[in-house]
Amino acid sequence: MYGADYCHENDHEQNGSKAVSFLLRLSELVLALASAVVMATASATTVDEASGGATATVTFKQYPPFVYLVGCNIVVAVLEAAAVYMQLVSKGDDDEEGAKIPRVLLVVGDAVVQALLYSSTGAVFAVGAAQISACADGGADRFCHQVDQSKFLSLGACFAAGLAAVAKDLPLPFSVWPSSSD
Repeated sequence: MYGADYCHENDHEQNGSKAVSFLLRLSELVLALASAVVMATASATTVDEASGGATATVTFKQYPPFVYLVGCNIVVAVLEAAAVYMQLVSKGDDDEEGAKIPRVLLVVGDAVVQALLYSSTGAVFAVGAAQISACADGGADRFCHQVDQSKFLSLGACFAAGLAAVAKDLPLPFSVWPSSSD
């Protein structure tokens, strides 16, 4: 039933882990960028009735962990865009010395991305809504909602970063795009 021809048809390299890693990198890039944009646009105007109706604008720049999150997520988006590019243009030839440099850069980039994402997301989660005076007073609901959205988008990027780092080393038994015929 399965002759010699069947065995040779399946001799091509299984690239399922490359495809899964690629998709996770793309989702990580999108989530990190979305988190940075949502946090950077987070602002609200509050009215302080205790001081005679004075208005104040609350922005992410008033809270150092939020500024750190925006900066880290922008750096992560740039690093992931570079990683996606390197993954797309790499030939996968293990014999050449030049092919090892992109793989080393991907490993180092993965470590830096995870460190930035985990530290910035942890810093934002450490700042609870009760510690943000505008949220505690109830006058900046839009700002608080955007902060929550941003931190959960960043948490999603953390999960995607961890899964992408693991998925690239797993031998997944399927192919998504044809391997090169060189």
